Amino acid sequence: MSTSTKPIPPLAVRELRSDAEIESAFALAQELRTHLKREQFLAQVRRQEAEGYVLIGGFAPELVALAGIRISSTLARGPHLFVDDLVTASSVRGKGYGQALLRWLAAYAEARGQTRIYLDSRDTALTFYKKVGFTCLTSVPCWIETDTLKRD
Repeated sequence: MSTSTKPIPPLAVRELRSDAEIESAFALAQELRTHLKREQFLAQVRRQEAEGYVLIGGFAPELVALAGIRISSTLARGPHLFVDDLVTASSVRGKGYGQALLRWLAAYAEARGQTRIYLDSRDTALTFYKKVGFTCLTSVPCWIETDTLKRD
């Protein structure tokens, strides 16, 4: 007995630029960033755009993958494309859309003279990134409230 599987639609990828496009990405962005509030989302994306952030959507045919990226250069990493946000809709994870979006981002980076992509990963996503071919470094992002450092 043969089992037939429905083919996965190809991923169409493009920048999300209009207010309506960005606002329509909120639900998917919130799957990754659960603290996000709908009423603040557009304004936050626009603030980040002023610093080079670009929101990228992957459609099959509806929005199924989302990436927030920026071109960067640091002493530690040199010039690179940094992926601030990367999420595939939970309903279609494991179907290749995340990897397809990363391939598109690689072409985007190269078209802008960047030969490396960096991102910070959650522990739960490391297996995916390693499978795709990322080298995982040993640095761990840390943060602190400024008030804490000012205390005596």
